[in-house]
Amino acid sequence: MIRIILSLMIGAFLLFSAPTGSEARCSFNCKKIEIKDLVFGLQGKDEDFDLVSMPNKLFFPKNKSEKHGVVIILHACAGLTYYEQLHLMEWGELLLENNYAILVIDHLGPRKVSRNCYPQTLGSSVLVKDVNSAIAFLNKQPEIDKSRVFSVGFSLGAMTNGALASAGRYKQLGNNGPRPRAVAGLYGGCYSSSRWLEGDGDIPVLWLVGGKDTESPPDSCSWAVNSMEKKGLMTFHKYPNATHCWDCFDLNGFTKTAGNGKKVIYIYDAKVTEDSKQRVLNFFNSFQSQ
Repeated sequence: MIRIILSLMIGAFLLFSAPTGSEARCSFNCKKIEIKDLVFGLQGKDEDFDLVSMPNKLFFPKNKSEKHGVVIILHACAGLTYYEQLHLMEWGELLLENNYAILVIDHLGPRKVSRNCYPQTLGSSVLVKDVNSAIAFLNKQPEIDKSRVFSVGFSLGAMTNGALASAGRYKQLGNNGPRPRAVAGLYGGCYSSSRWLEGDGDIPVLWLVGGKDTESPPDSCSWAVNSMEKKGLMTFHKYPNATHCWDCFDLNGFTKTAGNGKKVIYIYDAKVTEDSKQRVLNFFNSFQSQ
């Protein structure tokens, strides 16, 4: 009971407090680190997109004759591990093939953080600020359509997108950074020590969850999803038999104990993967230039 109360107190502290100076808000006994702003740069066309050049670089599709919509890609809590890079390569190539520019954010590597799972070293305020900073960089690129800047995230990346959509969270952070036009999240948790997907969202959200996901139980999202649906800003879909990380081909059969104490097994599902890819593409394609 004491641990639960402590978790709630720390969660509330993280939710309503932005970092001061260069320190991150740190849960429990995790080490405090200096938070330096990420640096984003240009890499080139899609043939340059590989595991080495992936982090924090902007890539364009082969057809660079017009202004492009762009998708920011957000990794899971373990960061850009080898398997996560393979996973994000597949999504990045899909988006490039469909004429989107892409930028994969690496929240952890430049800060020498190995993992950001439970407990978290980098809180939601830092993750959201990283996306705001990435969008500010993208808005300076003449080939980018500023009205079609999107973000897609996986697990913790989805949770970051949930926080990005929150009007109250944006106001609390007070950084006035630019926001995406719309966000998509796959198997994101909605509540851990603090709430991520909020009911006060004011930008469109696509939220895809797995019915058998014990790591990010979809039931924790019900209140926020219902609130967002009433405003016409939520596109929600549950895959009844999907687990966490249903699109992670190279982690098929992986098992662990999640931060919530539940045993987790990742089962790759080709049909669900293809359906979720199409839903993400359709969602982003539905937004035209303004």
